[in-house]
Amino acid sequence: MDKIAELKDTEISKIIFPTIGHFAPLLEEKRSLILSTPRRTFKYGSTDRHKLDVYYPVESAGGKTPILFFVYGGGYTSGSRNLPAPADLAYANVGAYFSRQGFITIIPDYRLSPEVTFPAPAVDVRDAIVWITQNSHSLIHENITDVDLDSLFIIGHSVGAANVATMVLLSLLPEDIQSKFRGIVLISGPYTCDMEAVGPTFDPEVAKQFFGSLEKAKENTPLSLLENFPKDHIPTLERILLAESERDPEPFLRVGGLFQEALSTLLGKQVPKVIAAGHNHISITFALMSGQGERWAEEVVEWMKVAI
Repeated sequence: MDKIAELKDTEISKIIFPTIGHFAPLLEEKRSLILSTPRRTFKYGSTDRHKLDVYYPVESAGGKTPILFFVYGGGYTSGSRNLPAPADLAYANVGAYFSRQGFITIIPDYRLSPEVTFPAPAVDVRDAIVWITQNSHSLIHENITDVDLDSLFIIGHSVGAANVATMVLLSLLPEDIQSKFRGIVLISGPYTCDMEAVGPTFDPEVAKQFFGSLEKAKENTPLSLLENFPKDHIPTLERILLAESERDPEPFLRVGGLFQEALSTLLGKQVPKVIAAGHNHISITFALMSGQGERWAEEVVEWMKVAI
């Protein structure tokens, strides 16, 4: 993590390649361990972007096994559950890490801009979840013989957090599935497109393409959706944990504070937040299985296991 601290910039475009350059060799040392995690791929929809990987715990902890979905970021225009070298162990490292904490871990792809517009990625995440609940036999693997479909969790990072928040705030999930979620973890999401209020959290041209206009982007990003959330649906927001990297870009930190404040006000209680000490926007996920900087994930796992 010392190398990450040496990066004075926090802007994503300036730290992404140095950060990957630091963690890629560390993950390479753990390649055999990461790839030893049992994994199967399934198609949950009609296109090549409608695929998901299921990572299975190496050992059964006994009893029913809870289910965790992880939704990666990429600014609405990029991202994949399988990245090219030298980042090819992402997001297998994420799947391996959480499966070793006792969760069946599912990482779905979703469609990207400009091929689709709002809210298609959130709909895809919804569809992946629904597919899993309707095809629970896909979760059975060797020593995993009993899965807990009543203990669902989801983690979203960056735009992945925005997609998860959008799915929840638009009530896209069927109520009988939404009620099975025991925890929602949102990490460093671009919760607004209001450049004047917080600064740039993603490219304004991407926002225009994806949402239709900057005005529509402001109306449909999670902070605005939260402010207009139906009061009778508030219980669906009770089990949210926020997280952010200590060295996230300033606009992300500002909008994260606004989102936490708005959610806390709506719920009438302080929403907890995990701070990933020493991390930047990229390192927080690349650190998993590296042996460095995993404390934030340990805190998230502890929080989730309380709800099981």
